Amino acid sequence: MDGTNKRLEDKWFDINFLEMYTRSCLKTFGYFDEILIVKKRIEVLKNVLEKQYLSTNDYAEEFFELNTTLESIKEYIKLNLVIEKEPISICIMVKNEERCIKRCIDSVEILAEEIIIIDTGSTDNTINIIEECANEKIKVFSKEWRNDFSEIRNYAIEKATSEWLVFIDADEYLDEASVLNLLSTLNIFNNHKLKDSIVLCPMINEANNTIHFRTGKFFRKDSGIKFFGTCHEEPRIKGMPNSTLLIPIKVDYLHDGYLAKVQSNKDKKTRNIELLEGMVELEPDNPRWAYMFVRDGFAILDNEYIEKTCLRFLLLDKNVRICVNNLQNHKFTLSLLTILGRLYLRECEFEKSNLIIRILDELIPNSLDGKFLAFMERFSKLKIEINTLLTEVIEYRRNHEVDETSLINTQGYHIDYVLSILLFETGNYAQSKKYFDFLQENHFLEELFQDSSYSIILKMLESVED
Repeated sequence: MDGTNKRLEDKWFDINFLEMYTRSCLKTFGYFDEILIVKKRIEVLKNVLEKQYLSTNDYAEEFFELNTTLESIKEYIKLNLVIEKEPISICIMVKNEERCIKRCIDSVEILAEEIIIIDTGSTDNTINIIEECANEKIKVFSKEWRNDFSEIRNYAIEKATSEWLVFIDADEYLDEASVLNLLSTLNIFNNHKLKDSIVLCPMINEANNTIHFRTGKFFRKDSGIKFFGTCHEEPRIKGMPNSTLLIPIKVDYLHDGYLAKVQSNKDKKTRNIELLEGMVELEPDNPRWAYMFVRDGFAILDNEYIEKTCLRFLLLDKNVRICVNNLQNHKFTLSLLTILGRLYLRECEFEKSNLIIRILDELIPNSLDGKFLAFMERFSKLKIEINTLLTEVIEYRRNHEVDETSLINTQGYHIDYVLSILLFETGNYAQSKKYFDFLQENHFLEELFQDSSYSIILKMLESVED
């Protein structure tokens, strides 16, 4: 199956059809109990975040004629919409997760037929904490870590026995309000004709309030789906890219594993960059790995390499300048454009950054990322202008110490005040403080302003050491 086909192609998963079907039933037969089954289906389908997955047709009618009996309608609804609940295996991989493993287990325990935990060599108190849970659902297996996240996740698939597999990382936990949503949403897909291609994606809420929608976590064991990739792995059918249908749903995972303190303790960034470099070599024509490599390695990779990598997966014609009509169309196009814009801003290549900003605005007007780049470009130019002005004022002051014709201050203290402000704005706080202290000692600030409007800056500089 081509994972780019974004429709479930089933009227019983189409909210518009179900609502019209309900109206038609009520108009023809009046209320009957099975109507609640249809309404429940509609409510569950609202957990699917992007409605293009659901729509099969545009329905303009309010209702249609039902040329059948009430008993036939009841049986028809039961046949198509009554779903048996199927068991769930929770799958967790761990290594030195004493900080968070109990939180994770507690959040999903109520859902699970079994909890499969794969330990890759914990040396802290992780295993003891798991054992202290004294939960018969928990099954712990050991697996050597060989720098491959997919290998561990696929081992969990092998050990799991339930129909539905729910993956959650040890540094994630399921929001309590999402438990019922997850159960009902998984079950609704039990009898879908594409169920062996469907991978459901929770909303992963980072500690900095960023939300990820397209990380596949839930699928059926008998689908044959396996993970691929040593890092930032993805579910695939027979190893083929874009072979699954990723569907974001209203189920909240909370994740704090990329907080600075946690990352530092586990050195996640370095590990990820090394693993992603290997994926770029393994699948050099896949934009997924190229984007993730330059994203995670943005602070340390060579600028020329980042630019070449981005342009390779952006340009249709490598001999033509980047523009909207010369862009490849894939799921990482916008992400690579944003990386490229950030790179050009970091290097103060404003002509290039402005081109990227205009392209982003043409593709998605007023997007957060496009506006971020535009605002940062203006700010960067202002910083350069301020630094240029600082140099100019320093040079002027060096050559103009006293001016008896000045109506403000013959000693030039007002120029020193300009210097103190510019030094503050450019981050030269110690030097700025020296100037402000000098001006205060000479009572110039009160003389200039005759109020305390400069006191905010002085307050900020109090903690700066000379």
